[in-house]
Amino acid sequence: MVGVFDDDSVAEDVPRASSEHGSSRAASEHDSASERDSERDSSEHDSASEHVSEHDSASEHDSGRAASEHDSGRAASEHDSAQVASAEESEFFDPNDPVVGMTLNGRYVVQSKIGEGGFGAVYRGIQKGTNRVVAIKLLHPEMTRDQNVVERFRREGNVLCRLKDAHTVTTYDFDQTPDGTLFMAMELLEGNSLHDLFAQEAPIGWRRMLKIISEMCSSLAEAHAMGIVHRDLKPENVHLEKRSGNDDFVKILDFGIAKMLRGDGNSANAPQLTAMGQTLGTLEYMSPEQLMGKTLDGRSDVYAMGVLAHELITGQLPFPEAIGPALLITSQLKSTPPAMSSIRPDNGIPPEVDALVLKMLGKQVEDRFDDVDCLRQECLRILRGHTLRRAVVQPPQVQAPSAFQEQAQVQPQRMQTNSGMAKRSVWVWVAVAAILLSGGVALYIL
Repeated sequence: MVGVFDDDSVAEDVPRASSEHGSSRAASEHDSASERDSERDSSEHDSASEHVSEHDSASEHDSGRAASEHDSGRAASEHDSAQVASAEESEFFDPNDPVVGMTLNGRYVVQSKIGEGGFGAVYRGIQKGTNRVVAIKLLHPEMTRDQNVVERFRREGNVLCRLKDAHTVTTYDFDQTPDGTLFMAMELLEGNSLHDLFAQEAPIGWRRMLKIISEMCSSLAEAHAMGIVHRDLKPENVHLEKRSGNDDFVKILDFGIAKMLRGDGNSANAPQLTAMGQTLGTLEYMSPEQLMGKTLDGRSDVYAMGVLAHELITGQLPFPEAIGPALLITSQLKSTPPAMSSIRPDNGIPPEVDALVLKMLGKQVEDRFDDVDCLRQECLRILRGHTLRRAVVQPPQVQAPSAFQEQAQVQPQRMQTNSGMAKRSVWVWVAVAAILLSGGVALYIL
């Protein structure tokens, strides 16, 4: 957890809190001049002399605070880094969290904590100069002692800052503080995650889920093209924002970090933050090849999206009866889940949607869609097809005829009836005339 640092980090935080509240003014000595100043102030705060030091009497007089040191060789460099928050940021000071109120590398003011997990914490902050609101993700200093992890973080950070797709969370900056804390500054998202959506509304309609999947594919297509496999797609890492004309605008989080981090052990109802560990991913959403430690490509993310789709549409994971890691892994490797329509017959799931999700959950990578572009096209094809089908199948609305229309229909019928009677009358007179004529001719002959 952020805030529980090693001894060095605690020592660095003491002068920050003391200077901002005016409780500590003393420092240890390095020469005779500083010794006289230290003896003068030791009566006010003797214990602080064990944690802080001064660089010279002039700097202490100007700033009213001392830079922290662990040894004389680090004092100057830490003083120059200016990690202590200035007076204008003191309003964000939190005595229970030494990170709140800090200014990271002179650029980002930490305002408040948003969430916390095994790897560290996420904070709300402000970028100085632009006043842009950001989310700041901090990793434990103790987790950055491995130089391989540090180098990997920097290498992946370069890629993350290049991801520009609208459905990927924007990463503005990544850096490391002098005390070894790695951090990222990203856009601060509003709205809810799929984790929240599942808790509040599941099961959801299949049309809504296919639309979400299609936007996820847009984000993943760019990442896969750069050789980045997410590896940790789960409800907590998919965010939905309300935009103009789109209530479910997708944002995917935690690119790259998922390659070296895993979910922590928080409670089942709490959103998981990713933490360091040996397992790369979250067990319920891991593909068979990921469970077996094989080389991964974008089709592993396709499998994870299949699990998400099944979970949101039916309200349950593909293998709800698999309790415990052993049974879950066995099911992921060998079992085929039932069709979603058999689980939720009331959700109106068409056969092609059943087939789509089962293809995403194929045990072999060759059984799945070739890439996320193919998956996205199939989702859009199904959505378009059902939209057109609904428009064609919908019967035309029949309105009852008005009194005027009924009268208009009756009049032609009467006209047809009168016309028929007239024709019959003509033929009757013709017959009568023929009879009379024939009678007259007979009389004439006689």
